[in-house]
Amino acid sequence: MIEMAIVGLGAWGLCVLERTVNRARRVGTPVRVHVVEPARLGGVYTAAQPDFLVLNNACGQLSLYAAPDGDGLPPYAVGLHAWAVVRGYRWVGYECRIGAGGDPILPTDYLPRRLMGEYLGWFYDTVVADAPPNLEIVRHYAAAVDISPALQGREAVLLENGTTLTVDHVVLTSGHTWNDEPGAAGGVRYLPPYPVEHFDQSAPAGSSVAMAGMGLACFDVLTALTIGRGGTFVDRCDRADRKRYVPSGREPTITLYSRSGAPYLAKAAHGVDPYGRYQPVVCTPEEFAALTNPGGSPVRRHVDFRAELLPLIFAEMQARYYIHAALLAGGDVESTDVRAALRQGWVDGHYEKVVDGLEPRYGRFDPGSHLFAGSDRHYTSAGDYQGQVYDMIEADLTEALRPGGSPVKAAQEVLRILRDQLRSVIEFGGLSLESYVDFQSNIRPRINRLEAGCPPMRSQQLLALLDAGVVRVPLGPSPELTARPDGVRLSSTALDEPTSVTVDGVVRGYLDLPSLARSSSPLLKRLYAKGRLTQLTYGDTPVGSVAINEDFHPYDTEGRLQPNLSLLGVLTEGVRYFTHYLPSPRSRLRAVYDAQDCVEAVIG
Repeated sequence: MIEMAIVGLGAWGLCVLERTVNRARRVGTPVRVHVVEPARLGGVYTAAQPDFLVLNNACGQLSLYAAPDGDGLPPYAVGLHAWAVVRGYRWVGYECRIGAGGDPILPTDYLPRRLMGEYLGWFYDTVVADAPPNLEIVRHYAAAVDISPALQGREAVLLENGTTLTVDHVVLTSGHTWNDEPGAAGGVRYLPPYPVEHFDQSAPAGSSVAMAGMGLACFDVLTALTIGRGGTFVDRCDRADRKRYVPSGREPTITLYSRSGAPYLAKAAHGVDPYGRYQPVVCTPEEFAALTNPGGSPVRRHVDFRAELLPLIFAEMQARYYIHAALLAGGDVESTDVRAALRQGWVDGHYEKVVDGLEPRYGRFDPGSHLFAGSDRHYTSAGDYQGQVYDMIEADLTEALRPGGSPVKAAQEVLRILRDQLRSVIEFGGLSLESYVDFQSNIRPRINRLEAGCPPMRSQQLLALLDAGVVRVPLGPSPELTARPDGVRLSSTALDEPTSVTVDGVVRGYLDLPSLARSSSPLLKRLYAKGRLTQLTYGDTPVGSVAINEDFHPYDTEGRLQPNLSLLGVLTEGVRYFTHYLPSPRSRLRAVYDAQDCVEAVIG
């Protein structure tokens, strides 16, 4: 009998379990799988959280079953939207409840995260019930605290309750494991963004807080401090696309800031290729292969992302913009003609000339100004900066709500569509050290800002909060923080007329990349301390992420592979690219293939 352990049962762990069930049925080999997860399923999707914390993807795009074409459909081949509808969930205000009242859930809705937690539980139960007779699944309600080599090349997984599981292979999919909270410059300690319930004590009514970052975690905290305090958003009489905030009086005053100074963008409310059916005009696999292995060389070269990849990405964004603009203006025929002209222009070396010829009819689109928004702006004062931020959010919201899908939003979607091609260049040391640091520090966050995006309603709510004065954005990019006896002082560094504010506390409104050296996970701390895991290095420079090979096996501190360990998911972010997502049909099949390769290597 083959025995394996899956440590961590979030979306990635479930993906591994489902592929194990699928594979065991095909090979017939006796297999026992130990599933190690200390609590009820859910993780960041725990069922205990309030309904105002919503998913960042429309429910019609999410499904834990994302098997390759050709597999028969098992009973768990049900997406989140269909599952919620069959369960009887409906909207009642901000909440989803089971019952006859309220409004129906649509595929375009952003559901409460707790429903994803319930869906995870249903999916697990259904997968286990569908397991073939040769597969035994054993659930352990305890955390793993150590993994050690055992006799005969096996692995011993020590659980917090003292139990030891001796298995042939361990797949570690522990997901979002937080880092030890760092201190900011000036002696400031950040408040963590989660769980949001702690803000009842750390940010009481009438207090003042600043939020570092304007991304998805920031919106969660904003929602907890407003809707979570009894405030409501209502439709404006004068603007159907805008909201007005009615405060409860229990909110703190909130100051937002970020390093770039640019706000997050909203997702398109109307589909612009959500499943990645768009075929690139410029960024073909052949084009990327020519970068990494020029002339078909077997030796992979280091690529400079900014100098070599960005021009290709920008050209593809332009192509997507004009193809979609032509579709809206003249239908399929015009769109097809524009695509053909752009492709021929790229092949013949006069792409820019073709783009120049399209501008009079479809307008000008500058990808660089979208990716690096704010970097070329000048701010005279706090009022000028807040006004420009407000205008950026408002203009982007207009694009997000545009009927038929905005060409601008279609162009931004390219960054999501190209994820796999980008991975082929970036991952496993594909960039030079200088380019890797530049990418992780300066480019990756801006890509996330464009292609991850927030639900449009969050942008509507932020504008309403700015209108109401509950939220303010006065500081400009990269303010300086200093701890003081009366709180934290934040001082502008990029305004002609300097300004400063003093707040009671600062919330870290963003998520760190995983870091072995700073991980707060007892398991990862122990594996790192005793040398079973080590950091990815460029030469002698460690860069934080766990070092693994292309078969998902980690290296120890002596550079030896650990063939009976596999790491998948968020833990590998840094050596891998964009792992913090739910495995879903079409657009996220990469996760399924990774899990399948891992399982096949273990059980055949």
